[in-house]
Amino acid sequence: MKAVLALCLLAVSGALAADSCYHNVEIDCSQVSNSLGKRVTIPRCNAKYGEYTSHGNVAKELQAYGNLHLRRSFEYLLSSAFYNNYQTNRAGFSKLFKKLSDEAWEKTIDIIKHVTMRGDEMDFNQRSSQELKADNKTYTVELHELQALAKALDTQKELAERAFYIHREATRNSQHLHDPEIAQYLEEEFIEDHAKKIRDLAGHTNDLKKFITANSGQDLSLALYLFDEYLQKTL
Repeated sequence: MKAVLALCLLAVSGALAADSCYHNVEIDCSQVSNSLGKRVTIPRCNAKYGEYTSHGNVAKELQAYGNLHLRRSFEYLLSSAFYNNYQTNRAGFSKLFKKLSDEAWEKTIDIIKHVTMRGDEMDFNQRSSQELKADNKTYTVELHELQALAKALDTQKELAERAFYIHREATRNSQHLHDPEIAQYLEEEFIEDHAKKIRDLAGHTNDLKKFITANSGQDLSLALYLFDEYLQKTL
């Protein structure tokens, strides 16, 4: 009985070894000495584990999420430049959008690092399945102050909803999707941060609307100037 069990264990370990880094190294080392070193990489000797692969939905969505942050970073930067010219002269709004741009840029870099940490390569052409279904409109940067805040709020909600989608994919009880490490990464680095940004932008949008409503029928330049000063001091 013990002999049969030992044979079964050896068979299982042999099957596992066929897909292991050790097995690949063993094959390389068994080659003739003058053929060693010809392969730049060794198959299976990488940082990939679990169900995370470049062909999996979670991996693709995470890369698309990084690309989405990259695009939004440049859009925020254009908005910041628009409010920093001599005609608009809204230093507070420019500061707000520059901050949002820098934060989106930092998140992009962080996602790229995480993708490579999991043994994958970043594909800057990757798009989300959710993104392809949506009616994507060109981000307009030359908007008046209230419209710009509303657009920024919608953008942050878009980023938050996308994080929720990837989290759902990563936590599915499925052999080809379940990836708790990605789920924890999203929770710690994105989801809580999104809630705060959305709350702040919602507050700014409603506060500015109250400023405009209170000055209805009058020159709004003073109200916009005071709100811009407020943004400069609080950011």
